[in-house]
Amino acid sequence: MKTKLLIFTGLVITFLTLSGFSQKDIEDNAHVLNKETKQLITAKNNRYWQTKEQPQVVVKTVTRLNHLTPKRLNKQKNKVFIVIGVKKDKKNVQIFSTKDLHGAFTAESRASIIRAAGDELRSDNNTTFNKGVRFVFRACATKVDQQYQYTLDKYDLTDSEQNKISHPRKVALPIALALVVVVAGMIYVLRGVRVKNNKK
Repeated sequence: MKTKLLIFTGLVITFLTLSGFSQKDIEDNAHVLNKETKQLITAKNNRYWQTKEQPQVVVKTVTRLNHLTPKRLNKQKNKVFIVIGVKKDKKNVQIFSTKDLHGAFTAESRASIIRAAGDELRSDNNTTFNKGVRFVFRACATKVDQQYQYTLDKYDLTDSEQNKISHPRKVALPIALALVVVVAGMIYVLRGVRVKNNKK
């Protein structure tokens, strides 16, 4: 009888630990995440459940633009939160991490991730916005995988996408050089026209 009671108690504790007391991967209170985004979040976090450390990347949407810091953030471990504040036409995307992941998620790295997806995250088109959310999620997952030395998988960023975050100026430099060439060409042509007009 005692053995059955111990087994039953153990099963109840296991169930509560794995379901009721664990953080959900997705909390879409603002109803902005599409099916593809939710599938990505669930699939990657399911892989994390199979690891020793069991990290988690949580995506949470709320219907406000400020006070986005997750509750009890300092009391948790191995977690990254992508919090999306939505109010009317405005959106605010922030990344938070627990203390044990602060080395991987510095203020600069979090800002670089959001900046790299900035155009998509500012879009009024929900499909484009979700593309930006998926990029931010994949970037966070890549950082988590690197922190715990997990093998990168199909849910992580490619090398070129990682370069977009770590070297944003490399992308902007060719564009800036092209603009300089175009402006210099226009100045040259306009000077030639001006000289011809002065001779007449």
